[in-house]
Amino acid sequence: MKPLTAAEIRARFLEFFAKNGHQVMASDSLVPANDPTLLFTGAGMNQFKDMFLGKGTLPYKRITTSQKCLRVPDLDNVGFTPRHHTFFEMLGNFSFGDYFKKECIAWEWAFFTEVCGIAKDRLVVTIYQDDDEAFEIWTKHVGLPAERVFRFGEKENFWPAEAPSKGPNGPCGPCSEVYYDAFPSQPLPAKAGLESLPGDRFTEVGNCVFTQFDRQSDGSLKPLPQKNIDVGLGLERIAAVLQGAKNNFETELFRPYLDHLGKVSGIVYGKDGPSDIRMRRIADHVRAVTFCIADGALPSNEGRGYVVRKILRRAARDGYELGLQKPFLFELVDVVGRVMGDQYPEVRENAGQCRAVIKGEEESFLTVYRQGLVRLDEFLATAKKPSGERPTDGSGDFAFQLHDTYGFPIDITAKVMEERGHRLDEAGFDAAMEAQRQRARASMATSDAVFTASVAVKLRDAGHRPGPFVGYTSLRAETTLQAVVGEGDTLLPRAEAGQKVVLVAATTPFYAQGGGQVGDRGTVRTSTGTAHVENTTALDGFHLHRAVVTTGHVEAGQACTLEVDEPARRATERNHTATHLLHAALKKVLGEHVSQAGSEVSPDRLRFDYTQPEKPTAEQLQRVEDEVNAQILQANEVCAVVQKLDEARAKGFVALFGEKYGDTVRTLQVGEFSKELCGGTHVRNSGNIGLLRITSETAVAAGTRRLEAITGMVALEQARQERLQLGAVAAALKVPQARILERVQEISDELKKVRRDLEKALAPDLDAELAKLTALATRKDGVASFVCERPGIQSKDLQDLLRLAQKALDPMVGVVLSAVDGEVQIVVVVSPSLTSRIKAGDLVKVVAAVVGGGGGGRPEMAQGKGKDLAKAGAGVAAALSALEAAGIR
Repeated sequence: MKPLTAAEIRARFLEFFAKNGHQVMASDSLVPANDPTLLFTGAGMNQFKDMFLGKGTLPYKRITTSQKCLRVPDLDNVGFTPRHHTFFEMLGNFSFGDYFKKECIAWEWAFFTEVCGIAKDRLVVTIYQDDDEAFEIWTKHVGLPAERVFRFGEKENFWPAEAPSKGPNGPCGPCSEVYYDAFPSQPLPAKAGLESLPGDRFTEVGNCVFTQFDRQSDGSLKPLPQKNIDVGLGLERIAAVLQGAKNNFETELFRPYLDHLGKVSGIVYGKDGPSDIRMRRIADHVRAVTFCIADGALPSNEGRGYVVRKILRRAARDGYELGLQKPFLFELVDVVGRVMGDQYPEVRENAGQCRAVIKGEEESFLTVYRQGLVRLDEFLATAKKPSGERPTDGSGDFAFQLHDTYGFPIDITAKVMEERGHRLDEAGFDAAMEAQRQRARASMATSDAVFTASVAVKLRDAGHRPGPFVGYTSLRAETTLQAVVGEGDTLLPRAEAGQKVVLVAATTPFYAQGGGQVGDRGTVRTSTGTAHVENTTALDGFHLHRAVVTTGHVEAGQACTLEVDEPARRATERNHTATHLLHAALKKVLGEHVSQAGSEVSPDRLRFDYTQPEKPTAEQLQRVEDEVNAQILQANEVCAVVQKLDEARAKGFVALFGEKYGDTVRTLQVGEFSKELCGGTHVRNSGNIGLLRITSETAVAAGTRRLEAITGMVALEQARQERLQLGAVAAALKVPQARILERVQEISDELKKVRRDLEKALAPDLDAELAKLTALATRKDGVASFVCERPGIQSKDLQDLLRLAQKALDPMVGVVLSAVDGEVQIVVVVSPSLTSRIKAGDLVKVVAAVVGGGGGGRPEMAQGKGKDLAKAGAGVAAALSALEAAGIR
């Protein structure tokens, strides 16, 4: 019988639980929408937090999902072990106050043994040490022999781990894990003193969490009125078990990546241990990076973007170590689409964006890698060489920074340090790595805040329900003030003048911040007071008007009038519709690979981030601006329609990068030029935009660029200011405006001539300077050398001077530093016969690093510069030390 594929396992799991009364729901995004406690979705239960609290609004008591997950605490184990991953799929079934242990255990057992066909003697289970109820169900109802049930403590079989003794407070409970036994013919481990099952024999394939307690501040476990079930099964592990693979990477989920890497690198997987590790790590990491980018988590230097960039660079570095000296990861995006696209269409729909972003990141990696080498040179230039076997002070922390920030291999750091007479503090490096792992685990662990009730939950507890949004058609509403929320999300009966509050109304015309559009501002008036709304946000269906009471007081339950700031809203609408036109114009001019990667639409301006590997030309940007303004002049109708997602996609409406949509969506069409899914507010006719002017175009990340633009009266005001400034410039130059450029060129030519004349007048007497260098030079074994400061000499003159010195003193090594125009200029010359002992390019990097700069060049001549004038003397000392180390002085 042919083993089940991962796709078949996934489908059978969902079908099995659907037949047992569970609602099948789609995977949540890797970027949690309403949970600031998480960087990434790391478990199937994350999207159902309110349901576990008994405060959710879903109409289901039983749900099943296949959830895409990302975890990074064990990042350094990926590739080395058979089962560690960053990105993985978790098959889950959940009960919210419905069934409990008996049904849960029976169904998981039936899935493994009946649906998957795993032999019963291949499975063992673990339970919490005090969970007699679970023991009885496993042994009496399921019929599992008692010797195949292992009891372990709170670290292994309680969720959150060690919650009874260490917290956090809140919902928790024992768990029961299911393990696959790789060697069933061998005796089972002796239970006495056993704290966990040995990982080389047993593979965890599922975990059933029985959320039945509420931990109190005194450590007691109070029974919950609503008991829940949270089950997570690892799809990759189950696939490996059923397919007889010795590790997860040899299943059809990963094999296509390994095969592709083999073709492009010429390395056959399975023939070389170190190369196998790198290939497995690349296979894992490219899945993680592609899914993150497809869900809108772009590489950056902070937050989740930092994690994405770190994973991507590790994979890129592995490729370079395999001999792939040009970008290659972006090509694997198509493999991700082929393997995963049927279940997760977003990786196919956003493949163009993913490829562009990943390729750009790969191209920048080599530059960053070289920066790491420069940083290492800087560190070693100032570090004190240790005596004996002692490591160099601070080298452990520094090596960790290189590894963590630049993806710099620790073995290369150690080798370079050894070549320079230093020794790496390996213990310090290991300590820094462990500290980072602890921080990562802490950031992914369940904190006290995970089950804290949100303001939306508190509003529902008070009997409030989200009201309708009427802001598409009206900017004013007569309604009731449902709630006044103060500090700490406390519901207040009233708020006085000066208080900052969140106001919740039964109906609102205020647009809540979302989809890149800022929230509306305006006023809330009651019979007793007025509040100024500074921003509007949304949470779980509630519109939260973030306001300051400006006069009198406002009370919950009062009749009120909500009025949006109309000029600000209309300006925002102009900018929002303009972003849609801009997106379509960019696709038309630059290509279909362009996709929105983020936006910000406010009354004053619009910002539009888009995927594009290289900087567009000025001519291309002009064409984009012309395309948008042509659509504005056509005064096309802007049509918004609510329809089913499948219908909208079939009609060509574009889903935005990283956005998650429900079954029903709002579509926005501008003539035949732009068709997108959008819930924002817009003008009724493109002519209402008036005018669009692009004000800047910059890079924000590799493969991602940013346009900023203005519309309407803001664009008109900028044009007026430019006209006034141009007139002032013309008056200052005493020419008509039409001759400004011509006159500026004339002045520029005059300045160049004056500068040349001045340089000639100030040029140093090279013969006199040569005599000084000759007098400074020392000789050792027939080799002349000098290192000195000669202030005020330009770099070009320094090069001429050292060429003369080389002719006069050959063989020689010369280093001259000169403070000029607030910078330290450095020139190094090495006679060709000496480059096997020391190279000018290497020596100038050492000196430049000390003075806060950089440099490079040929082995015979190199130049550099730095900004730290005060360190020029230290640069001289560093050069002298390098010459001494090379045996030249």
